[in-house]
Amino acid sequence: MSVIFERRSVRSFLPKPVEPEKIERILRAGFEAPSAHNRRPWEFMVITAENDRKAIADMSPYAKMTASAAAAIIPCANLNLGNASGEEDTWWVQDLSAATENILLQIAEEELGGVWLGWYPDGTRVKAFSRHFSLPPHIVPFSVIALGYPAGPVKPADRFDPAKVHYGAYGNHSA
Repeated sequence: MSVIFERRSVRSFLPKPVEPEKIERILRAGFEAPSAHNRRPWEFMVITAENDRKAIADMSPYAKMTASAAAAIIPCANLNLGNASGEEDTWWVQDLSAATENILLQIAEEELGGVWLGWYPDGTRVKAFSRHFSLPPHIVPFSVIALGYPAGPVKPADRFDPAKVHYGAYGNHSA
C-alpha cells in the first residue's frame, strides 16, 4: 500500500493522452469502493474532449488544470439508488468520497497524476456541469478528478501528525 504514501495532488500535466486500459483500471477501482447498504449509487463520466475539459475548467476557479489534463473522471451520484424506505439518503456523499479516493489511488498506481476537485455541494458548479452535460435531475456530479501524466516529479511527504492522535480520550497522545 505504498501508493497511499506516494499519492499527491497533481495539477500540471504533460500533453499526452492516457491509455484506455489505464482509464478502465482506474474506473474499476472506483467501482470497488465500499458503499453504505451496498447501494453503489455511483456512475462515472469520463471526459477527454478538449472543449469539454475547457468547459469544466471554466465552471470553477479551482478547476483550471482540467483544461490541460488528458482526461477528467466525474463520479456522479444516482439519487434513484437511495434508501428503499423512502427516508432521505445522504450516505451517497460518503460512498462517492470513497469511490473518489479509490480512483485517486489507482491513478497513482498507474504512475499518473490526478487531483480531486470539489464539486458537490456547490450548487453553481453542480448546475453548470449538469446543464453542460445534460444530466437528468437524479444524477448529481459529486467531484471532478483531473488526471494525466505529471509534468514534473511527484514528491511524497510525511503528513503524520501525532498531536492529532488521541488514545482512549481526547488529549491523550500516548497509547
